[in-house]
Formats: sequence, C-alpha cells, structure tokens
Amino acid sequence: MRQRRGLQSTHLIFAALFFGVISLFLEQISPQPRWLFLLVQVVDFLVIGLTLIEVGVDFARAPVKRNYLRFNLPSLVFLLIFLSLFAYNKALVFQAIPQPAGAYQSVLIIRNAFLLLKVFSRLRRLSEFVTAVVTHPAQTVALSFLLVIVVGTLVLMMPFTTLDGEGLPMVDALFTATSAVCVTGLIVVDTATAYTVWGQIVIMLLIQIGGLGIMVLSLFALVLVRQSVTVQSHLLLSYMLNESRITELAGSLKRIILITFAAEATGAVLLFMLFKPVASGLGHRVLLAVFHAVSAFCNAGFALFTTSLEQFHDNLGINLVVGALIIAGGLSFGVLTNVFQSVRSRFSVRVLRRRERVVRLNVNSRAVLIVTAVLLVGALFGFYALEHGRAMAQHPVGTQYLAAFFQSVTLRTAGFNTVPIGGLATATYVLMIVVMFIGGASGSTAGGLKVNNVAVIAAFLSSTRKKRAQTLVFNHAISDRQVTTAFSVLLFGLLSVFGGTFLLAVTENATLTEYLFESVSAFATVGLSTGLTPQLSVMGRLVVTVLMFIGRVGPLTLLAASPGRPDARRTRYPSAGIAVG
Repeated sequence: MRQRRGLQSTHLIFAALFFGVISLFLEQISPQPRWLFLLVQVVDFLVIGLTLIEVGVDFARAPVKRNYLRFNLPSLVFLLIFLSLFAYNKALVFQAIPQPAGAYQSVLIIRNAFLLLKVFSRLRRLSEFVTAVVTHPAQTVALSFLLVIVVGTLVLMMPFTTLDGEGLPMVDALFTATSAVCVTGLIVVDTATAYTVWGQIVIMLLIQIGGLGIMVLSLFALVLVRQSVTVQSHLLLSYMLNESRITELAGSLKRIILITFAAEATGAVLLFMLFKPVASGLGHRVLLAVFHAVSAFCNAGFALFTTSLEQFHDNLGINLVVGALIIAGGLSFGVLTNVFQSVRSRFSVRVLRRRERVVRLNVNSRAVLIVTAVLLVGALFGFYALEHGRAMAQHPVGTQYLAAFFQSVTLRTAGFNTVPIGGLATATYVLMIVVMFIGGASGSTAGGLKVNNVAVIAAFLSSTRKKRAQTLVFNHAISDRQVTTAFSVLLFGLLSVFGGTFLLAVTENATLTEYLFESVSAFATVGLSTGLTPQLSVMGRLVVTVLMFIGRVGPLTLLAASPGRPDARRTRYPSAGIAVG
C-alpha cells in the first residue's frame, strides 16, 4: 500500500513536469493570440496546483510532521522562492505592467528545474520502478541520454548562457542540447558568437557527457570510490561496453576513462600551442584548446569559430591533431585498447627481449581498421577528384590534398570542415552522404551504420556469392544472429533517414539533396550542413532533433528499449513459400 501511495504521489510530479514543459513550448509561440495567452495562464496555475497537492499529500501522510519538514527543508525553501517569483510575475502579467526581458522565461525555467529535482528525488524512493528500468539496460541508456538532454535544455535557456542575457528559446535550446549530448554538431545558433564563456563550457560538458555516456560516468565514479556495484549495474555496464566477461568490466571502464582523458589532454596541449595566433588571451587560448580537443575526440564537431575550421585549411598542425583525435574517437575504445596491447607486447618481445605472449589484433579490430582505412583513402581521393577544380581550385596542390584528407576524416561523424560545404558538386554530396551514413565503429563516440556492420554485411554477401555455408571474416565464422543484427541496423537506418527526408520535404523549402544530406548528417551524428540547419522551421528542427537522438542512442537500443515482452510460447508454425530474390 505504501508503494502504491508513493507511485500516486510521483504521478502528480510527473504530471506537473509534463504540463510545465508544455507551457514552455506555448510561451515560445509569437505573436500570441488572446486564447493562447489564457491557455498558458491556465497551464501555469495547473502546474502550481499539482505541485502544491503533491506537497500537501506527502505532508499529510508523513507519520512525524516535524521530521518531514526537517528532511525536506531545502525542497520546501526552493518551492517557497518559486511561489514568490510566480506570484510577482502573475501580478505583473494581469496588471499589464512591462516585465524585464526574459523574466517570465526565467521563472518557468526555475519552476521546471524544481519539478525535475522532485522527479529525481521521487525516483530514488521508487525501488520497484528503478529496478525495472535498470534490469533493462537499453531503457536505462535511452533514459539517461533523454534526462541529460532535458537538463541541458533547461540550462541553455538560462540567461547566463547567452550574450544577450535572455537564454536560448525553448526549441533552440532543445536542438542545441540534443546536438551536444548526441555529439552531432548541427547548430541553429552560432556557438562562437551567441554564447558566453559559461554557455560554451556548458556545451563542452554536454559533449563530454554525451561522448562517454552518463551511465558510464556514474558507474566509473562508483568504481573510483570503491563502492560495490550491483548485479544490475554489471548487466548495464556489460550492455553499454559490449563486454560479455563480467570480471573485465571494471578494467574496461577504467581504460575507457583513461583513454578518453589522456587523448583529450594530449590534444588540448598540442592545440594550446597551435591556437596561439588566434587567441585573444591565455584564458581564451585554454578554452579553445580544451573545447576543440573534447569536441574532436567525441566526434561532436562543435567549434568556437563561426566558419568551423575553414581558416585553418592550410595549417598542417591543427589539421593533423584534430584529425588524429577524430580517428581515435571513431575507432572505439575496444579497438584502441587491443591495438595498444598488441603494440606493447610486440615492443616487449622484439626490443626488450621479454618472453611474453604476443597479443594479436582480434577479428573485430582488424575489420574496423581495414574498413576505416578503405573509407579514409576512398573519401580522400574521391573528394579531391571531384572538388580540386571547384571548391579547392584557389589552393595549392598540397593544401588541396590536406583539405581532402581532413574532409575524409571529418565525414565519419565528426562535423568539422575546412572547406565550405555549401555549393559543392552534387556528386560530392552523394559521396559524402555514403561515407557519413557508414560512420565510425561500434562502441565509439561516432554514429552511423558503423563499420563493423559494414564488414559483416560485406562478408555475408561475399560468402553467399561463394556458396559458403557460413559467413566468414578472416577465416572466423560470424553467427546468423550477428548477420541479422547488421542488416536490421541497416534497414532501421535507411527507414530513419528516408522518414526524416520526407518530413523535411513536407515542412521545409529546399532541394531533395539538402533534405537527404541534413537527414543523414543528423542520423549519423555528423553535424555537417549545406546551410539548411539555421533556416529550419520549428517542425524541421524537431524532426532533426529526433533523428539525432535516434542516431546517438542507436537503433538496436531503441528497439530493445521499446515496451513488449518476449514471446515465451513454443508453438511452431507451418512454413510458407514466398517468392524472394
């Protein structure tokens, strides 16, 4: 009975948060007709009513009233402050007194932050709900990304994040937070000129959290302070890291964090020296170095320059450092670890003459490295052949190859560019769409179909052509389930891209190439744009936002997180003959 009462109380908070978010959306509509103004006021008072009812119900059910007041004092003080601001704001509204810019929006943000904290605190007491979610890792992963996006949206709407002191509008904040957490890089507001330093730091933190995953960071904190990790947490970690051996999970987790921060720190030190000519001071130089190192390794593509990295198209150092960070981030932590162990063992045996077992590259690492190399080389020469006489015609041959190399690297879900993307040849866009859709490796910070799946699909087609009974990769058999999974991801990706393209064609006014390019860039979390992104309508931005979320969380995770129970029936049905092929 107590559990049921807790659930009912929590439902009130969820309902209040739901209507609070609706009021934020309604407030963005301008001009606002009279009926909509009245609707906003009704929703606002409904949120207040639900919140006060929840507090009143909890207080009435508390066995010891004094203890309730003592344990919930911070929350009650927060509520009192909000109620005071709300009353003051409504007094100004109904007396038709002009309000300071962003005042009402700030009140709404404070209210929703309060409701969000109430939801978090309530979830901690819902052991049944938490257990149900944690024992389904896919749901936990999807929910963690969603919650970080919500928090990031609320923060980016705060006045201190933008130079105009008003914060971002709701839709723009949602789009930017999703782009950062999903490490995409598509922007509707110029990152270099619209935000304060604090706003840029917020975006960088969202990129870092999105690149690693909030659950990975949380579980690493538990491991770091030597707290026991539950069986459910082991299950979640195994799902996220694609590691089947439970005993290796803690080591894998530590290696991921170590690799990430070591790579970003090294890149930041090198970029700190390379950005000296364009930095306005020591603090700005540090921000440029750290921000771009994090953005590059996480394959995010956010830049603190209005034209991305176009002004550095002939800077060998910046191109190589950023390119190396992008490649490393897109290979996956498992492949980086396997390569490091292989190189270290060979060095110990051949140079130090130690009697150690040579660690060889596993099948997954070899497949990822080979497909990645083929993509990089193919995109490099393809981009050069198509654009050396057009977009890069004014550059020397060496600079053209450097620019072509950087584009081949950044197409694999990074989002930076040293050549203007608008105005390229249609054939170039087709090449870019193919490379973007393939993306990086599974388990990395990159998105897309993933090179692992491409390797499996290619191996299946090759084995089918050769009439083999099994799908072979480097003389190792691939299970039918893995083949089915690879084709499922391909089908889901194609459906997502074409669905997004269709919706953009309905809501926007551009060309088919721009719609398709935008959809692939969002789904593959690339972040490149032909220039359509800032011109998107509200509906268009919401479509791209959903595509970015789907691409980052992953098709399989979303399918696994969807409600439904496995069919436990053992009924076998008769076979049917369908003409295929």
